[in-house]
Amino acid sequence: MTDNQIHDKRIELKYVLDAKLSLEVRQWAREHLGVDGHCNDALGDSYDVNTLYLDTAELDIFHRSSDFGKAKHRIRRYGDDSTLWVETKRKKANVVKKNRTATSEQEVESRLTDLSDQTAWCGDWFSDRVVQRQLQPTVQVHYRRFARTSILGGESLRLTIDSQLQASPIDGWNVASTSDVANHAKRMAITSDEILELKFHNQMPHLFKELLRTFAIPATGFSKYRTAVANIPRLRFVITDVHAGILSQAMVEETADA
Repeated sequence: MTDNQIHDKRIELKYVLDAKLSLEVRQWAREHLGVDGHCNDALGDSYDVNTLYLDTAELDIFHRSSDFGKAKHRIRRYGDDSTLWVETKRKKANVVKKNRTATSEQEVESRLTDLSDQTAWCGDWFSDRVVQRQLQPTVQVHYRRFARTSILGGESLRLTIDSQLQASPIDGWNVASTSDVANHAKRMAITSDEILELKFHNQMPHLFKELLRTFAIPATGFSKYRTAVANIPRLRFVITDVHAGILSQAMVEETADA
């Protein structure tokens, strides 16, 4: 397979909502924006997102302790899809740049477990970054995404609200699916907040300005990855190298004097 990266650049603004305000914003979005084509019919105007985040053994990305700590590297599965997306994301001054490639779970497992394989792969650019930055699986994050979209003046705009944020331990390079019963038993809620994101190109659309006038929501930063690592009570993540270079992770309770 040849390199088929998808490149995207847009402005993304984040806002933290409580459950009550989230319901009000969702209703506003249904009245002003169209249905998002990514939504699962069974979930109405929502779909499930499962993401495996990568970091170094020293958690450089979590600590923002080096140049490459400014970018996030992750592998994503939507719901129970067999397709996985390898992706990097970099944000500066609310401008987000993403590179992503669709591939299969079998290819992700084989190519990232055996980094010596020189056969051409559509995700070679991603495996190169894994090698160069010494990245490894760190934590899985799961949530349900409400999404509405529209096109105004020839430019697309998108509103999403992420809720039911949970984290789970890694299982090698596997990205859990929504129906993965074994993974569900290991998931833990990491926040009761819901995250509103407004996504657009160039200038903020008048519809989003109307939304912010209606609800007066202050913009804020929020990282799902850092929240997952930092805010799971009484747990720590232990990252371990095992035979054949496959990574596994155990979640263990902290001792009282830790």
